[in-house]
Amino acid sequence: MKRWKEGSLHCIANACINTGRTRCTKSFIHSLTAIDPSKLAKQMASGVFGTPISEKTVIATGEYKEPITQKDVADYAMKMINAGGKDINALTFVDNLKERYGNGIAVKCLIYNATGATLSLAKYNDWHGHIYDTPYPSDIQNGQWGAFLHVHPSGAAVGSAGAVVYRTKIPSSSRSCDWLFSWTAPYIGDNGVYTEIREEGHYPSVGSWGYIYGVKLANSNLNSTDENYGYVSKTNIGEGSTMNARGVFQFPY
Repeated sequence: MKRWKEGSLHCIANACINTGRTRCTKSFIHSLTAIDPSKLAKQMASGVFGTPISEKTVIATGEYKEPITQKDVADYAMKMINAGGKDINALTFVDNLKERYGNGIAVKCLIYNATGATLSLAKYNDWHGHIYDTPYPSDIQNGQWGAFLHVHPSGAAVGSAGAVVYRTKIPSSSRSCDWLFSWTAPYIGDNGVYTEIREEGHYPSVGSWGYIYGVKLANSNLNSTDENYGYVSKTNIGEGSTMNARGVFQFPY
């Protein structure tokens, strides 16, 4: 599987992309890429980056036939994954957190939402370590990056191991599902990630934290993917004692 490179996310603001339908106009791309410093400051406080992409956003592009569907909104969010430098802003945010934290095992977690709906924090769990300085993003809207730093416990010869669960609606349904993003960066041993998509309320009543850590993460590697309810989750983690762990949750065509 292809590995994402550190800082390799490129910004499409410099050129319009031929989507196979209609080319984006430069003026519209510019409107999405202009960064308001006050908005950026608020995003840094909440740990989310980027302008949410809504049905109105997609209509304005002229690329999609109406009526606009959740899949259309999700598709456009995936195309705009790097627009306006939001990916770089998220990465800079966790880099700065790590600099403030100092030495020690730390996982720079980055989540991108391309589901066409909002991701809302449902659960989290710390097996080893804890989140540093900022909370987990409570809501990550479509087209936004969420970012946080997870660090090892002070004075203990263990690494960082944790999980977050975000909830979103199931397409064309009144029900919701839960998305698990988990990682391990041990003091001794290999780093790993594990992801899955299950029914609402699956964690920890069915998918127990002990099972996720003791079985799934114990046998994980640097990449993990899952598909369910029409959604796809793709996650990866780097090597070393300070690394990025990325998760992209999308509703693909």
